[in-house]
Amino acid sequence: MRSFFISLIAALFFSCNDPVGFKKPEDGLDAGREFVRAVLDGDYKKGELYVIPDDDDIRLYKRYTDYMRKQPGSELIELKQASIIINKVEEVSDSIQIINYSNSYTQKPMDIKVVKKDGEWWVDFSYTFSGNLPITE
Repeated sequence: MRSFFISLIAALFFSCNDPVGFKKPEDGLDAGREFVRAVLDGDYKKGELYVIPDDDDIRLYKRYTDYMRKQPGSELIELKQASIIINKVEEVSDSIQIINYSNSYTQKPMDIKVVKKDGEWWVDFSYTFSGNLPITE
């Protein structure tokens, strides 16, 4: 009986490689939507899992999250309650999409760039600040 419980615990431990609430995006829209939802919810650790693992992108994202953590609590609550509105998805290529979205609280249209790299979809967070199209792969 004891070996059964040890096997069960080991199976649960090794089958849960992804953090709680994180799912690998199936496509660019999924990556963008999951990232935006995490940021609106204030779940910045989860949001970072969608950011392309590039030093500049991670640095910019951390600066952004530091800024957001200093915002009034009432604003953070409004953002958490906001819905995501997808205005337009532009297919730049088979591995690059620009998603224009807003949220029901601020209603400010914004663009986010998602890229497919090594078979996985990522948010190119630096695009938010630089508009760095096109990307070379």
